Amino acid sequence: MILNSLNDTRSIEVITLAGREQGLVFLGKTFVADQSYSNLDQAIAASRKDLDLGFAVLITPDGELFRVWVSVPNQIIYQSAQAA
Repeated sequence: MILNSLNDTRSIEVITLAGREQGLVFLGKTFVADQSYSNLDQAIAASRKDLDLGFAVLITPDGELFRVWVSVPNQIIYQSAQAA
């Protein structure tokens, strides 16, 4: 899903197997930041693998870039907190 803004999301910080990560909550799902790309077409192409694996993906504007966020199952989140 491509979001035009982060207004409908909530920023959080999560601790997963990978360590401390920046996250978002959108429609009750938790997403962690993946990569940023210089254009939307690159971000969509990079998301294909995660989509094929069954993960939900968000793409958001991030200044001049587009950031890809990948859903993470609640089972791998050890702790989450509202981001400052």
